[in-house]
Amino acid sequence: MASMTPTDGILPARKWHELYHAAIIELDNARLPGRIAQARQAILDRAREILTISSRDEQYFLNDALRSLLLLEAVAEREKRAS
Repeated sequence: MASMTPTDGILPARKWHELYHAAIIELDNARLPGRIAQARQAILDRAREILTISSRDEQYFLNDALRSLLLLEAVAEREKRAS
């Protein structure tokens, strides 16, 4: 039986946001890359889902979240190299 994650029961429109938020607030540098990867995948999955819906507001939030994750990833990588 597959194990469920805390986000499995979240509506698809909210799952990406929950994973994004978890990445943004993650303080453990060892867990941060995994959180970023999960959030990025959920955002991209949701972006594909809404292509046919044409939800401009959500498209804006998805793009903004992806940009923020890229910045967070760059900062984490820079800190990793500095330590």
